[in-house]
Amino acid sequence: MFAPLNELFDVAALSQKLCPEPIQAELLYATPYNFIGRPIAGYVPGVKDFALLTRVAAEALCAVQNNLLQNHNLRLRIYDSYRPKRAVNDFMAWSNEPVANNEQGRFELIRKKIHYPHIEKNQLFELGYVAEDSQHCYGHTVDLVLIDDKNQEVNLGACFDFMDTLSHITCTAADIGEEALHHREILSTAMQKFDFVPYVKEFWHFSHAEKTILEPIDIIISEDLKGLNVV
Repeated sequence: MFAPLNELFDVAALSQKLCPEPIQAELLYATPYNFIGRPIAGYVPGVKDFALLTRVAAEALCAVQNNLLQNHNLRLRIYDSYRPKRAVNDFMAWSNEPVANNEQGRFELIRKKIHYPHIEKNQLFELGYVAEDSQHCYGHTVDLVLIDDKNQEVNLGACFDFMDTLSHITCTAADIGEEALHHREILSTAMQKFDFVPYVKEFWHFSHAEKTILEPIDIIISEDLKGLNVV
């Protein structure tokens, strides 16, 4: 479960060189503001303003950013990219734990209302919203949304990590509205143009077709990896 650090690149830093406006990164799993309600194992808390991908995926994502800027005046914000294997193990352990009777447990229930209001946490894996063999651990997969020129997330019909049928890419305008569907189509079209493959249950989740790392990685995301391999 290891790949040399020279195979991963900070796409946020790379985009400063390859794009007229850089790609934003906000790793929500390094914060409490995710579906669990605390920083996730493998993410140093508060270290959230960069994102790691393989070279081919990072360069392709910069091409997506340029396409969106030129054709739609829209930009990308990454909420997760490379994910340490220990984070997935953390998800799995948490999904089988009872909700604690303390402040953390109460905050977990607040996050449940935001991210999975219609199911229970022990269903997340079986329903395909979290995977034991996560493609994020191979460095070619990214979770992202569109933002406008005021750095505001555009209407996409549901929030990131909303684990519900409203997040499926098969949704229609009757499900999420014309505006949200239009924005999802813009995102998906741009990503697929540069060889990213969508995931049917999550409109924000894309894996690059070229998978260059073949074993899951478990390198902790820490401050010293910011700007990795970008000269």
